[in-house]
Amino acid sequence: MNAEEQEDNAMPETSQAPYATDGTDFKSAVKYHYVTALKRFARYFVIFAPMFILVFVTGIDYLLPLAIVGFVGLLIALIFFWAALSWTWRCSRVLRRYPLEFRGPVETLQMKGNRVRVLTIGEKGADRSPVLAAVDPLSRPGWLKGMEGGVWFAGDEVFGGAALVPGSGQLLFMQPRDWELMSGQREEAGAERLKRAMQAGLKRRAPIR
Repeated sequence: MNAEEQEDNAMPETSQAPYATDGTDFKSAVKYHYVTALKRFARYFVIFAPMFILVFVTGIDYLLPLAIVGFVGLLIALIFFWAALSWTWRCSRVLRRYPLEFRGPVETLQMKGNRVRVLTIGEKGADRSPVLAAVDPLSRPGWLKGMEGGVWFAGDEVFGGAALVPGSGQLLFMQPRDWELMSGQREEAGAERLKRAMQAGLKRRAPIR
């Protein structure tokens, strides 16, 4: 990553999570993400819903453009809300099936928009993970502060997993970036690993873009 990319993807300041981030309390992290997504949606709902319903309440035709803006705003807010719930739910499925293990360091390779981060976990060599695409359910901008030293990881690297960032408590859903190229390793994983990955929702590729 060059200096310009590092500046563009600078880690934002993040507050300490209101729950344990030492790998002992993933349920609170999941709950926090659900609640945060709901609060975000509620803020936009309060803004756009009155704009949408005003034309129907008043019957004034020239308010129609305002109603259209309100409808589009609500639709976009709903899409982001659903995405946040969906990715948080995926993390929850993984965290309920695999134990959390501290892995580090994290090498950041690429940032795609606000949601997708491309990275590796672990020291170079046999302990290093494949290149992973990681999704932040809440679409926070930049690299997440506190993750460079390592994260709490749950999962099976050839299938993917979920991570909890120490300090900030942010969740990430991860899968191998080169999904197709690793199909042979998944096929050779064995019945027990395949079953566990299926139960955790990792058997199929998630729509990480």
